[in-house]
Amino acid sequence: MEEPHMHDGELSDGRSLSPKRAPNKGVKKSKTGESFSRMAPSEHLDEARRALADGYKLDESPAKTVWGRVGDARRHLKEIQPESSQYVAAQDLMHQTFLREKRIENLCINLANELMVKQREMLVSELEQYYVNRGLFIDIELSGPDKTFMKLMCSLFRETSIERIVDQTNFFAHLRKACFKRVVLSDNDENVWTYKLPQ
Repeated sequence: MEEPHMHDGELSDGRSLSPKRAPNKGVKKSKTGESFSRMAPSEHLDEARRALADGYKLDESPAKTVWGRVGDARRHLKEIQPESSQYVAAQDLMHQTFLREKRIENLCINLANELMVKQREMLVSELEQYYVNRGLFIDIELSGPDKTFMKLMCSLFRETSIERIVDQTNFFAHLRKACFKRVVLSDNDENVWTYKLPQ
């Protein structure tokens, strides 16, 4: 019986051994490099408008607001020179871009502060538990801007014990890392020791 004739790269039933290639679909590429530098001022302006509008959605909560592609908008607007007829419109968009950037920056600062406050609160809880486990009864309070002031009160505090904490432990170094600015130690009577923690 005559064997079926096979071409290179084919199975006996005529199926191909070579991998299938996906159809060449057009891929939209962002304008970068040489194509970016060749863009006309009007094109830069249009791209900046598109970037600011891309997904832009205000929300009552700034953290949920979608700000658009602010960085891309700024990059295009910076290419529009004063001699261009699009310059005035570009400056108006640049102002909008600046306002969005400031809001994003403020949001980041506020979120960072909130996280640091929570970190300081957690540290106090851990300290209190640490002292309780060792039979020490020390009351700890947080106060000041963003809870950066710590007060520790214990009837057992004496000048010698305070000096040991300050000079022979890393206690204050750990508090600096958590961005505490002031520490007050009190023996619950008249004696108070206050320390500023330079950042």
